Amino acid sequence: MPLIALRAAYPDSLADPALAALVTACAQETAEHQGVAAPSVAIHGDRVELVAELPNAVLLAIATEVRRATGRWHRAKYGTPLWYGE
Repeated sequence: MPLIALRAAYPDSLADPALAALVTACAQETAEHQGVAAPSVAIHGDRVELVAELPNAVLLAIATEVRRATGRWHRAKYGTPLWYGE
């Protein structure tokens, strides 16, 4: 089953339950908007793993949108990047 991981910019960045819920909701909303099955979302302190029985390109598109939307929100709210490489 395809898996894509997004690495957090800092260790334990995703330990906040509210932030983890936001990332999960974003992944589910993006999949729904595209008309595909929502990926399984596993939140770890330093990364998010998206897993789904979807073509790699579709799962990558969902991950890209999650990274873009949540990264923009986090930077506007806290002034720091959420994802590694931002």
